[in-house]
Amino acid sequence: MIEINTSAMKFHISFICAVSFFLVGKTAAQSVKKPQTQQSIFNDKIHCSTPLSTAAGVIYFGKTFLGNAYPLSNVQAAQTTNGPVKLQPIQQEVLVVNLKKFDCVTFIENMVALTKTRLSDTLNFDFYKKKLTSIRYRNAQINYAARLHYFSDWLFENAKKGILKDITKELGGEILKKDIFYMSFKKDTFYGNMADPTTFNTMKSVESNITKREKFYIPKERVNAVEKYLKDGDIIGITNALEGMDMAHTGFAIWQNGRVYLLHASSQFQKVVISDVPLVDYLLRNKMQTGIMVGRLN
Repeated sequence: MIEINTSAMKFHISFICAVSFFLVGKTAAQSVKKPQTQQSIFNDKIHCSTPLSTAAGVIYFGKTFLGNAYPLSNVQAAQTTNGPVKLQPIQQEVLVVNLKKFDCVTFIENMVALTKTRLSDTLNFDFYKKKLTSIRYRNAQINYAARLHYFSDWLFENAKKGILKDITKELGGEILKKDIFYMSFKKDTFYGNMADPTTFNTMKSVESNITKREKFYIPKERVNAVEKYLKDGDIIGITNALEGMDMAHTGFAIWQNGRVYLLHASSQFQKVVISDVPLVDYLLRNKMQTGIMVGRLN
């Protein structure tokens, strides 16, 4: 008969369990990812193959964000006139960088800024923020009234900067006659910063300038005829029937299965998606959408 030293065995078992627990705990701790910061997301995305063009870049980067959430807060995404949000009190304007959640406009802005950064020789976060500032604000001035809230104004200003060309007229677009006043009219409902008299007066002037400006759009019944002229990465601004508003949505044109679809941050699906139907059908099934403006990236 072999005598078993139970005390010694208990010690060895306890020791082995303790070591195992330590190693498992250490492995588990090592496997837990650190919370992603905006800069870490940028770093993960920016070190990719250099795109051949801005258009190719926005499609590449846009696809890497498929499934990212649509923000519930206007503060999260620097949301503008697209998609009314709960009235917020007056807030100091800061550059909002959010590579986790996008509304339809900030999705466009961030993909263009990422691509412009990747095509440069300066692949750092500060350079990207400068690009984003230039794209989002008039004269790169970070204040509420200088933000390009109306998307036809966004196209106009970014065309002046050489970032894109508005090709709507070239595609056979017709003049869009519409008074723009939505933000000033809804100042007590959605836009808390408009309570500041200076901001309000500046925005009234911006709206007046947009109204006077010659703008072109392609009625949705004619989009099918121009679809073949659209290219991957074209910025599609969707005009709408809402009084006082120029556009209600935007995204990138993307060719799939011989048709143009929309790569966009969708409020309906609450995430970044490629439309489930071609752009032509997407427009026709929405009664409030009236047509498109097209910006082609340089």
